[in-house]
Amino acid sequence: MKHTLATLTAALVAAPLWAEEVKIAVGCPPVPACSDWVYAEDLAASLRDAGMEATVFTGGSLGKDPEIVDQLSQGLLQFGLTNFVMINEVDDTILGFLAPYMFDDMDHFFRATQDTESDLMAGVRASMQAQGIRIAGLPGLGGTMGVFNATTPITSVADMEGLRLRAIDATQIELFKQWGVQGVVVDMPEFSGAVQQGIVDGYFNPPVVALIFRHTEFLKHYTDLGAGTPFRSALMSADWYDGLDDDTRATVDAAVATANENNRAWTAEAAAGEIEGLKSAGVTVSELEDGALDDFKARSQAAWDVLMPADEIEAFRALAERTRE
Repeated sequence: MKHTLATLTAALVAAPLWAEEVKIAVGCPPVPACSDWVYAEDLAASLRDAGMEATVFTGGSLGKDPEIVDQLSQGLLQFGLTNFVMINEVDDTILGFLAPYMFDDMDHFFRATQDTESDLMAGVRASMQAQGIRIAGLPGLGGTMGVFNATTPITSVADMEGLRLRAIDATQIELFKQWGVQGVVVDMPEFSGAVQQGIVDGYFNPPVVALIFRHTEFLKHYTDLGAGTPFRSALMSADWYDGLDDDTRATVDAAVATANENNRAWTAEAAAGEIEGLKSAGVTVSELEDGALDDFKARSQAAWDVLMPADEIEAFRALAERTRE
């Protein structure tokens, strides 16, 4: 018996660090329209191909975003796909990458976040790592952001008069003020009820949100404002990653790189099909009238100082210009 126990102990000590299951937490259901799920499955597939055991847990089964981040920081979970807000709570510099009209489109956003001449993204990564979390990627969701509402077509700022939009937080309310619109902070799980009760008329989001959560059943009007480059956050436990041997870490790096590359292609493909998806769901898609886009841009840029750290606006402008094609 002693010999057997000693042999078992030696085998366990010699086992590679990745012998344990790599868990990847996703909040959305396993649907093709969900960027998080697609990213997680790509990541898991690459890890499995390299001989690692990886499982994707969907529908928030491992907890809500704050709980996921807590587990990551403690090394209890290896990967998690969360809202960018989880990064914002540590370093609000991240908001500049979402600011309306800072970047032209998602390709521009991807170039900016990988620009090595800027300290902006490097600083955000360092802030997160100090909390025990590494940023594996900032996956795109599809196209840029626009306005959904249940009552009227929008072709100009004037058309938004009288609307109340669901806001994520107080800073977004400031953006809506520039548009001449009232904002009301509403948690996403309460959004459908808030529309039914007349508390809000719609929201400012990328098309994929309405498609995933079937809000197209009551949000019958959409206008693409091209205002903001929406993204999620792919996070990784720093303790877990740092404890890997060199070969395993290289395997994880390769899997992350593949997931990020695949997401770029997926984002472009998703953006190309979103408008037709909305139309198929019975949503009226309106286009901005002449001059309206310039109006939205000017009003949105007037709110930049509350949508991101004011002292970093010029650095973001420089980054945007340097990475523009």
